[in-house]
This record gives sequence, structure tokens and C-alpha cells, in this order.
Amino acid sequence: MNQALQPDKIKRLLVRGTNWVGDSVMVLPALKQVRQEFSQAHITLLVLPWVSGICEEADCIDQILIYDRERHHRGIRGRARLIQTLRRSHFEAALLFQNAFEAALLAKLARIPIRAGYRRDGRGWLLTHPVSIDLRISPLHQTYYYLDLVDQLLDRPRVALGASRTPIQDAAKVPPLPDISLQVSFPRKQAARNRLRAEGIDPHRKLIGVNPGAAFGSAKRWLSDRYAELLDRLIEQQGANVVVFGAPRELGIAESIRSLMRHPATLLTGKTELCELIALIACCDLFITNDSGPMHLAAALQVPTVAIFGPTNEIATGPLSPIAVVLNKKVECSPCLLRECPIDHRCMTRITVDEVYQHASRLLSA
Repeated sequence: MNQALQPDKIKRLLVRGTNWVGDSVMVLPALKQVRQEFSQAHITLLVLPWVSGICEEADCIDQILIYDRERHHRGIRGRARLIQTLRRSHFEAALLFQNAFEAALLAKLARIPIRAGYRRDGRGWLLTHPVSIDLRISPLHQTYYYLDLVDQLLDRPRVALGASRTPIQDAAKVPPLPDISLQVSFPRKQAARNRLRAEGIDPHRKLIGVNPGAAFGSAKRWLSDRYAELLDRLIEQQGANVVVFGAPRELGIAESIRSLMRHPATLLTGKTELCELIALIACCDLFITNDSGPMHLAAALQVPTVAIFGPTNEIATGPLSPIAVVLNKKVECSPCLLRECPIDHRCMTRITVDEVYQHASRLLSA
């Protein structure tokens, strides 16, 4: 890598954000560090449309630029349109948290003189400040992957090298943790409460949010019949309201769960934009979820969370929160990181309704 970046000499900074909801939460501590170090710079965040809502109210960003590669920036002409927009902004530096070759190529074609990011995907030659991945941070939570990029680029003491390597539910008891916190403005939270009332939700009862889907694949999903049994028990024994969230493609999962339940649950699956989803999760007293983007949102909003893990590694991507509980079974093949289980889904089938209910009821009464 060339010499360290000099924040006082950079007045217009482009930051290429990550592409998925969970990653966009886990990059927040690094974004906040960038804001602190580049305190005099105008910082523009370039992101895909479906994650832009995460930083809409964040004070670490001055401007959000949407990279709409499915429509406005689609194809060669669309990419050229984006490149022209970037050129007209006269950025002095680009910091690439997104790892793809394309991110570096766009910055190069936009004639941004300083281009910094990890040396990945064959793009090192496009970067003026390429950073090699330090294998010592690979066992750590993903937040440290992004923080270490900033620390190396600025030649700062590297926080990641002193971080805990214990499971996140244990590490969370030993502050300080990277700050992933998200804030929701009063008007947005009030609008969310109004939406819940319009859906028939009693504001005087405990509200439990549920996210039974997972974009990664079916291997990360706890069983629908167990979600149904769990939610019935929470309604009966805790007097709770239940709201099921998820993406439009997960509506079938939500409907399957509701069809197996004895009591009614409110389905908002596929009916919320990201900004509204964030505000609705902030209204919850408890969030029960598979390893997913909404899980990270709940952690960032400081909502008590029960996170159900199977094929993925909770040390690397668990909810970074002291009020989150991670449930998983260390079977012989986990973490396999597979999208679909080729055998009997044992890492998920061994997690019982009783276990999840026990932790959920404890968090509700805390």
C-alpha cells in the first residue's frame, strides 16, 4: 500500500457501501470511524436501492447516491451515466467497502484520484491504496473486517488485533463493542405505531416481531411448524401480539406459519420498505429471527433478540448486541455455510421450541 490517507487533505469523499442489509449494518462502525477521521470532508455514500434506508438518518453521511443497476444505471449506457455523475461530483478519494472488481473499476473510470479498498477480486491494480486482508482477523466478527480496512488506510492502531475471539453472546458482555447503533426519528417511529394500530395491533400488549425467512437459502431457516408452535405459545402465555416480517419472496413462508397457528398473527411480509421496517422493528419488545438482515437491524436498534443459527458462524456474523441470545447446535458439519442442506438439516431440527421459548420469555420479562 502507498502512504496512509491524509484526511485533512480530502474534502470530497465517496464511500462505496456494501450490498446487503446485514453487511450494511456491520459496516456502520467503520462508517462512523470514517466520519470521525474525515470530519471536514463531504461524505457521499454510494449504495444499491434496497439498503439505502439504513443510513438515511445517519449523521455519519452527508449524502446518499443510489446505484440503481437494475434500471437507471443498467447496462453499458447506465454505467456510463453513473460514471458521469461521479465525475461531476469531483471526488478526491473513494473508499470501497464493497469488495467487487466493478467497484474499483467505476472509481477508476470516474477519474477519482485516490482509490482505496481491499485487494480482492483481481482489482488491486485499479487501486492507489490496496490493502491486503490480514488473516489474523478472519476469526473475528465481520465488523472488524471493515474497521481494519480503515485503520490500515489511516495507519491507526488496529482495533481488530485486540478484539475478542469468543462467541458474540460472551464477547457482548465485555464492552466496548463496535458501535452498530441505528437511530429512528420520532416522526418515523410514530408513523410505525400508527401503522401497527391500523393493522389492529393492541398498543398495550407486548409486541413480538418475527423474521422466519433468510435470503441466503433454506439452510438458514428454522422450521415453519416450530415457529407456529412457538408463536402460539407466546400469544397464549405472554399475551403478546405477533407481527411477521420478511421480503416479498418470503410470503409463502409466512403464510405457511400462519396456517399452522391456532391464534391470529399479523403478516407484514413483503408490505414494508426498508425505512418502515426499521421503524417497525424499533417498536418491538422482542425480535425472533433466523440469521438475516433484519436480525442485524434488531441488534442495531437495541431490541432484545433471539437469533436462531444453523449453517453459519455466529462468531463472524452474529447479532452484535448485549441483549441478543444466539441459539445454535454445534453439530459435526457446522458451520457448513451451505445455502441448502444436503442431508437432514440437523443443525436446525435440534433447536427445540422449548429452548427458544425459554429465552424469549426471559427477554420479554427482563
